[in-house]
Amino acid sequence: MRHFEKKSHTIFYGTFFMGLFIILDQGIKWLVLQSETVDHLCNYGIAMGIVLPQQLFIVFWGILIVAVIHFWLKHLSENFLVQLPYILILSGGLSNMIDRVYYGCVVDYIPFLNISSFNVADVFITIGAVLILWQNFKSSKN
Repeated sequence: MRHFEKKSHTIFYGTFFMGLFIILDQGIKWLVLQSETVDHLCNYGIAMGIVLPQQLFIVFWGILIVAVIHFWLKHLSENFLVQLPYILILSGGLSNMIDRVYYGCVVDYIPFLNISSFNVADVFITIGAVLILWQNFKSSKN
């Protein structure tokens, strides 16, 4: 029973921070949409504006989110830093999915080299992926 309680607490705190990150991203997007001075665009595609057919996109995101949830639960740890990459990726992915449901696209507002734009959710996803790579690199050296 004690092992189950530890996992429950770990999942609770992970979900709590996921909610905070999603609220942060959605709040920033709301402010951007209310602002007349901040340029934004409606991204109908995925990274770098690559467009997929809607049905393929939904399948792609569904599989990706299920895979990240699987890896998060598989690597569940009381150490928050071990969980953080998965929490960041899920937060960013779910927040961008909220945009797609609510706005029909992802709200991007941070320009990138005059070729694309991104948002805080994309930063969460990127940082999470880099942290997973770093953790795997670090553990392979031990």
